[in-house]
Amino acid sequence: MTEKQFKDNFRTQRSTFAQLVNQIGIYLKKKDTVLRLAIPVDKRVACALYLLGTTGELRTIGHLFGIGKCSAANILHSFCSVIVEIYFRRLIKFPTTQQEIRATTDAFLKKYNYPMCLGALDGTHIAIEPPIGYEPDYYNYKKHHSIILLAIVESSLKFIYVNIGAPDRCNDANVYTRSSLYELLQGNIYAENYITINNTHIQSHVIADSAFPLSKNLMKPYTERFDMLNDQSVFNYRLSRCRSSIERAFGHLKNRFRSIHKKM
Repeated sequence: MTEKQFKDNFRTQRSTFAQLVNQIGIYLKKKDTVLRLAIPVDKRVACALYLLGTTGELRTIGHLFGIGKCSAANILHSFCSVIVEIYFRRLIKFPTTQQEIRATTDAFLKKYNYPMCLGALDGTHIAIEPPIGYEPDYYNYKKHHSIILLAIVESSLKFIYVNIGAPDRCNDANVYTRSSLYELLQGNIYAENYITINNTHIQSHVIADSAFPLSKNLMKPYTERFDMLNDQSVFNYRLSRCRSSIERAFGHLKNRFRSIHKKM
């Protein structure tokens, strides 16, 4: 199998796959029994990645790997649980120190010419099979059931904040104002990181679209009007370019892990 074929099938490079097997294998490894041999760790990881990267059914993919539907489901659940437990807090980190804040805002300024940006915020829908009895809570305007994935990315498209699980009846703005992120952004360290442009005090902040509430630590575009000032149009343009990073990140996520497109 070529490197391209490997990545097409398992959505990651062969070297990254080997690192995953090495780092999480101890948590996925099962013991042989009298009745059957345990499924090898590398096969478990391959099966889970293949399931995440395709819209195929559990039964079909299980058959490809020579295992049953239930085994495939258990492997996927175990793999995702281990990934979250080991990597989530280590890799998905919002800037909370002076050094991290400066590095993040400088990167946005260099790439998009937009100052003091901590990250681009937005939400997207993840289709699900709703809990029995709670179907109306998860029914969205696109006429299917989903939960909300609220996220922030930095200029490199790396996710630095993720909040997932709220029913679709809660819109993106409501999820944000009830989140730990909202409370975190009230911290003094973000107000203390600021610059002054034309006598205007600009503190570090996240950016979002017009659906979110405007505040000192969340900037959104001016409402589009035919008589907008030139400065307002320039601001909207720069903010839009900066905010496109979260849209592209969602696009990359859904393209790589295509199981997101089907009901979970």
